[in-house]
Amino acid sequence: MNNVRPTVCVVVVSDYGGGSAADWNYLRHTLGALTSQSFTEGVEVILVDATPPGQEMPADLTTIVPSMRVMQDRTQSGRDLVNRAARACSADLVALLDADCVPAPGWLAAAVEAMRLHADAAVVSGVTAYPDKNFTYRVLGLLLRSFVDPGRAGRTRFITTNNAVFRRDVLVAHPIPPVEPRHLAYRLQTESIRGAGGGLYFEPGMRVTHRFDGWSAERHIRRRVGYRAIRLRQLDRRAPHAWVIRFGVFSIPLIVAGRTLDSWQDCVRAGHHYGLRWFEFPMVFAIAVAVHVLEVGGMMAAFTAGRTEHRRVQAARDAGHQSS
Repeated sequence: MNNVRPTVCVVVVSDYGGGSAADWNYLRHTLGALTSQSFTEGVEVILVDATPPGQEMPADLTTIVPSMRVMQDRTQSGRDLVNRAARACSADLVALLDADCVPAPGWLAAAVEAMRLHADAAVVSGVTAYPDKNFTYRVLGLLLRSFVDPGRAGRTRFITTNNAVFRRDVLVAHPIPPVEPRHLAYRLQTESIRGAGGGLYFEPGMRVTHRFDGWSAERHIRRRVGYRAIRLRQLDRRAPHAWVIRFGVFSIPLIVAGRTLDSWQDCVRAGHHYGLRWFEFPMVFAIAVAVHVLEVGGMMAAFTAGRTEHRRVQAARDAGHQSS
């Protein structure tokens, strides 16, 4: 019986379900890629099955990775299950991988090596690209995913939890908070880690290919990104540039302009990781303006949510004063 403690635990998070039988192939490809990793040390794999109600994960998926554990509880959210999985891991390192992110063969080796190289690293994140189907896929992948990329291996300001490796004690000390939607909760978790002095690093060898369905998906994603940009700063005043939201909806043009400028800088800094060539950058800059305009609807929704929450809190306080 093998009692050797694993070096790393990979937590694969499946919480999107399969609208069709073909959708489950994304998870099949991800799990299959884990069996082809060049990493030769001990690995523990936990599959978090947070499949939406009314859907069932195909049985064959649980047999792809030998000795993989499946964590499932229909009474808990995917966020809660990820927190449980982190506590259940026996390794000192925990890699989080979304079910529709296929890792390159050297992904896990690069993750562990980066953690060993940087003793102060709390989290290391990597490159998330889209399938290289055409120019548009490369550009949209660059514009959405390169914010973590300083252009080389080293310190970064952000991480992306669809492709990241944590020190287990950090992940347990900073669980995903009970905030919806999930992408906002993950960002708040990152800010908590950074606020506690945890080092955030980027490793280009940690490369995954993320599912992407074109412009229809981009519009939905960008609305969520716009919502997160505002709600994050409403909930955590320590977040970068939180002061700007004091102007309410009138701050939106300033935020869009600032985010567009950041994207242009991201493109120049990290474009080579996404296969962009120099003569393509004028078109990339134009597309950056368009995608950030798509975020405005989400920003408006976030300001509305903030006002609603403020009125609710104020009403509760007034009721408390009256009862006393």
